[in-house]
Amino acid sequence: MKKLGTLTITALLLISITVFTLQNSQIVVIKLLFWEAEASLSMILFTVFSTAILITVIAIIPTIYHLKKLRDQSQKKVKSLVKESEKLSEPEAKNIMAEGQVEK
Repeated sequence: MKKLGTLTITALLLISITVFTLQNSQIVVIKLLFWEAEASLSMILFTVFSTAILITVIAIIPTIYHLKKLRDQSQKKVKSLVKESEKLSEPEAKNIMAEGQVEK
């Protein structure tokens, strides 16, 4: 059922792209300072959209690596705390709780 949903969404997306391309096939002129180019409107829009996605992905990559580094550090800290808590024997833990060093 999941594959059918994915296939349906993919087919609808491809049909939409095809209809968009056929309806926007006019040739337009792009001018930027002393540079001039001619291309179909759909190709220009596709190129601009793809470039924007690429720039966004490149901009997000450092954040992703930073978050992964923080996650790894947190996991190491949790593992060390779990090992430390396992080392405490039951009477030691009760003494610590009784002294009020750790809140419940």
